[in-house]
Amino acid sequence: MKLNEILLECLGIPFENKGNILIINSNGKEINVDCEIPTTPEEQSQGLMYRDELGENNGMFYDYVDNGFWMDNVEIPLELIFINDNEISEIRKGRPFDRTNISPALPADSNLEVNQGFCKNNDIKVGDKIYKS
Repeated sequence: MKLNEILLECLGIPFENKGNILIINSNGKEINVDCEIPTTPEEQSQGLMYRDELGENNGMFYDYVDNGFWMDNVEIPLELIFINDNEISEIRKGRPFDRTNISPALPADSNLEVNQGFCKNNDIKVGDKIYKS
C-alpha cells in the first residue's frame, strides 16, 4: 500500500457524508457532481488536503463560506464555485499549496470545489443554477 493511501485511510478520507450537486448551465445542460460534505470541524478544516487527485465529476461541498478558504496542503488545482441562493455568484481559481485566503467578493452562502477546468469544460458560468441533494 502506498504511503499516501495509508495516510488517507488514517485521516478517514473520503469523508462519510455525501451529496449530489446538480448544476444547470445556461444551455440547459445538467451536470451532476458527486460530493463529499465535511461536517465536523476537523473535516471542514482538512477539506481536500493531502490528496493527489479528485475524480472528474467529484467535488467537496461546504454549506458555508465564513472566512473563506485556502489551499494549504492541497496539491490539486481547484475551482471554487461560490453559490448564493442556489445560483453561482462567483468562480475563483485555487493554486496548489497557496496559503492566500480565497473569499468571495459577492454574497455567497456555500462553496463547491471541483478540479480546475471543470467549469470551462462544462460551460458553467456565473448565474447558472445549483441544486443540492
